[in-house]
Amino acid sequence: MRIGKFLYYGDFVVIPIVVFVLAALAVGSDWPGGTLEWGASLLFGAALWTLIEYLIHRFAYHHAPVLTSLHEAHHREPTAFVGVPSFFSSGLILVVCYLPLRGVAPIFASGFTSGMMLGYAAYMFVHHATHHLDIQPGHWLYEARLRHMGHHYREGVNFGVSVGFWDRVFGTLAKRRERVADA
Repeated sequence: MRIGKFLYYGDFVVIPIVVFVLAALAVGSDWPGGTLEWGASLLFGAALWTLIEYLIHRFAYHHAPVLTSLHEAHHREPTAFVGVPSFFSSGLILVVCYLPLRGVAPIFASGFTSGMMLGYAAYMFVHHATHHLDIQPGHWLYEARLRHMGHHYREGVNFGVSVGFWDRVFGTLAKRRERVADA
C-alpha cells in the first residue's frame, strides 16, 4: 500500500524517543548497576535484529502473500513510499520484544527492545539511502547500495539490507559481476 511521508518517516522520530524513554525507565530504576546490563542487552538486540531483518526479508517478504505483494510493489517502484505504516513495525517490536520480557527482566527488556528498535531504524535508513541518496564509490553506504541493487535485479540473493553478513552465512550473497571497460 502507498503510505504518505508522515508514515514513511515517522519511525525516524518515534524510535529515538522510545529508546530514550526505555533507557530512562530502565537505568533510572537501577543506577548505576543497570547501565551495563542495559548496554549489553542493547548490543544483543541490535545484533539479533540483523538476523531477524534477513529472515523477514528472505521468507516473509518473498513468501507471505500480503507482504509479498507489498514487496513486489516496492521492486516495481523502488523510490515510491510503499509498505506498511512505519508505526506498525515499531509497535510490533514493542509488543513482541518488550512486553513479554518486562515482568521478568525489565532492564534486559528495555535494552533488548531498544537494540531491536535501533537495528530497525538502521535498516530503514540504509534502505532509504540505497534508493533515495546519491551514494558514490568510497562512501560507507556504497557497498550496501550495490548489495541491495543486486537484490532488486537478481532473484533469490542479497536479503540483508543493513549488513551482508547473513547472506554470507546462508549462501545467498550474490557474486559481484565485474564490469569490462569498453576498448
